[in-house]
Amino acid sequence: MKRWILWIVTMATVLANPLFAQDIAGDWQGTLKAGSDLRIIVEIEKGDDGSWKATMYSIDQGLEGMLANSLTVHGSNIKWSIDYEIPGTYEGIISSDGTTIKGTWTQGTPQPFELQRSTKETAWLSPHTVQFVTVDENVKLEVLDWGGSGRPVVLLAGLGSTAHVFDQFAPKLTATCHVYGITRRGFGGSSVPDSGYSADRLGDDVLAVVDSLNPCYSPKRKEEPTVSSLSARLLSTLNQEA
Repeated sequence: MKRWILWIVTMATVLANPLFAQDIAGDWQGTLKAGSDLRIIVEIEKGDDGSWKATMYSIDQGLEGMLANSLTVHGSNIKWSIDYEIPGTYEGIISSDGTTIKGTWTQGTPQPFELQRSTKETAWLSPHTVQFVTVDENVKLEVLDWGGSGRPVVLLAGLGSTAHVFDQFAPKLTATCHVYGITRRGFGGSSVPDSGYSADRLGDDVLAVVDSLNPCYSPKRKEEPTVSSLSARLLSTLNQEA
């Protein structure tokens, strides 16, 4: 009899907390009423170390991502903070079906802010897949894949941005190209190591991603130059286009 009572109590506890195994990873979107309506997208993902990460995008003000300092989830309660030009904090409650988050965004003045989990039909930004490519010891870069047919095109996000900066541009190329986007180390879902932020290392990171996507894409297959010379060529091209 005691076993049955214990079993019933255990099941009741699980059913009372339907989010105990829920995955909140994905894109969430909502409109913030801050003088004018601002469409906000929040990308939530799990890092290599198992911790949650969040990046906010105010797509009506540009597509530069704001990486959250921390994101915590306790049951249905979620909280993250942004240390940007004006620091902000969001606290909300995830619905039992995992489709909405109702809460408050505080950046000076508290504002009610509801987020909806985006779907293929409702997403404000273009659909894509995400993979993480190892480019150095304990360093992985976030790589977005918008698909498409034709020769590959790899887009590199600028300093301070993530590959999502290309969310509206990339789909315009998919009719004739297979489009990828790279988030450089230190930003978005990519690893944040203590070192490796030189221009030469950036070139090596990009080439490592290109080679991993498909070895036949890599310029190394054509003439087998050294990684350093490839980096120099890549950076020279980037500087000319800047």
